[in-house]
Amino acid sequence: MARSALFHHAFLQDLRHWVETDRAVTIRVLDLVEASLREPFAGLGKPEPLRHQFAGCWSRRVTREHRLVYRVTATTIEFLQARYHY
Repeated sequence: MARSALFHHAFLQDLRHWVETDRAVTIRVLDLVEASLREPFAGLGKPEPLRHQFAGCWSRRVTREHRLVYRVTATTIEFLQARYHY
């Protein structure tokens, strides 16, 4: 069963930033979102589980500096941020 995507406000702000400043990073973020929806725990961007205050979340590399952070539940994947390093 496919999970639905839920985009948090902070993620949408980050995506808007990338659309306005860097087309290549925008495309990378969208590719990572698609990959996360297909297979949340493997694939593009070196997915890794986060710990401490972000326990239960996963991240994927957008660039050396920036990460896509998301949380996976039984029915949804919540995209939390797409800029900065947690």
